[in-house]
Amino acid sequence: IGNKGTGVVSHIKGYNRRGGNWIKELHGRYTIAAINDEHMTFQLCIYCYSPIVHLKNADGSKSLGTTRCLNPICVSVMYVRASNNRDQMSITGIGISTMTRLLLGTNSPPFTPPNKQ
Repeated sequence: IGNKGTGVVSHIKGYNRRGGNWIKELHGRYTIAAINDEHMTFQLCIYCYSPIVHLKNADGSKSLGTTRCLNPICVSVMYVRASNNRDQMSITGIGISTMTRLLLGTNSPPFTPPNKQ
């Protein structure tokens, strides 16, 4: 009963089990657990919500670890901080989206999929 939905005594065993509320219940036993949609979190600038691009290396290939905002009125461009680490930008976007959902009870419009608005 305490292990319901976790795969104990099951032929699925160590494989991930998807669906249902069991993951929220499992992780929410001792703390608040929030599951959030990551839609557009790594494709938008966290300062101005405009699209970002990947920088190119000297040989013309994309540098997948660095992103840059091209909006000339963005705060990051004005303070010469337009190039950022892709992972830090996406995790900050996920954090902003999750905290907006927890505190205000609605999704942040830039990060909401079109079918959920």
